[in-house]
Amino acid sequence: MNGRAMKQSLLILMMSLVMQAPMFAESVSSKSYQKRIELLTYLRELEPIVKNFRGEDAEGKPTELNAPEGKEGFRMKKYLEAKRIYQEGLQYHFEGNFPSAYQRFLECQLGVEKITEELSQLYILRAEEMMKTAMERKNPNNPMDKALLDISIEYGKGSYFRQDVMDLPREAPYQRRMYDPKEAHYSYNKYDIEKNMELGYKHLGLAKEARANALKVEKNLEKHQKLQPSHRKYRIDLYFGAINLARDSKANAINIYKLKYPYDNYYLNNSQAKTEASKDETGATVEGQPVKIDGVTYDFSKNPYVKYDHRLQAMFDVRVPEEYRVDHADVRGRVYELDSNNMVFMKYDQERKKALNVPAKPAQGSTTTPQQ
Repeated sequence: MNGRAMKQSLLILMMSLVMQAPMFAESVSSKSYQKRIELLTYLRELEPIVKNFRGEDAEGKPTELNAPEGKEGFRMKKYLEAKRIYQEGLQYHFEGNFPSAYQRFLECQLGVEKITEELSQLYILRAEEMMKTAMERKNPNNPMDKALLDISIEYGKGSYFRQDVMDLPREAPYQRRMYDPKEAHYSYNKYDIEKNMELGYKHLGLAKEARANALKVEKNLEKHQKLQPSHRKYRIDLYFGAINLARDSKANAINIYKLKYPYDNYYLNNSQAKTEASKDETGATVEGQPVKIDGVTYDFSKNPYVKYDHRLQAMFDVRVPEEYRVDHADVRGRVYELDSNNMVFMKYDQERKKALNVPAKPAQGSTTTPQQ
């Protein structure tokens, strides 16, 4: 083959390779489209999370849900900024300017990664705190309140309570019951309480592992490699995995509260909205106290939005301590403050609000609590 024929062959080969390149390379428009759908899913999943845990404002004060610009919480500020960048990317995408759209979407992805990294740590810490407090006594002054370890020791099949007290045959009414009937639920719920502790810490451990794996992504790259969008996507998915596993752990802690304190929601069944009367260590009767929900006390039994089954909204479930009711709502994907406005203050049902004499919502940070 002469030199001219060889050059022609090389030219044909090069042209065929150039023509085949688009078959293997993904177009910018396709990458922009996929990133648009991916980020929309992330932002939608983040919305209730950020609304529940908005963070403090620049002055370190708690923030309202719809706070004006500059007064929003630091997490909400980051989320709004990610949404703004995403919207710019949408505009470029629909204009057909796919390179600029893809660049904006990558900036949004970076913002989402930073938000989820911080939130995953917050969720793990709150889940760990909830599990620890659920295992202890909620009210140290209540002799009927038991820690989880005490329940395991005192109410198992081989325990004194089961063998010599609860399971001991008696002839009623000539022989009185040797235990308080409200104590028996510890025996019935013992296995479920212990199982929720086991699962709660298992979910917590998996959440920590998922977050640790996300943090290792950059360390595992070769020296010549840079963090790619695919790496960031993998990391964000791990952060969301950690958040959802921490949510499962929170749900187990909430179940422990529900199993340990089944009588705390007594206030929903009486017009005075008081907790059930109890007896102290000396046998003296202790009167129940009015229950305040988000600073409001009234006849909750007449509230049309209160449900007495498993759909009971988090703000009405006082079996769970007040500081964790936002987590209770978040586990279900609900926004606690929106539920509070709609269920307690009846924001969209003014006539019903007047009929039930529902007080006005207290101001943010107010020390006074309205009461009927």
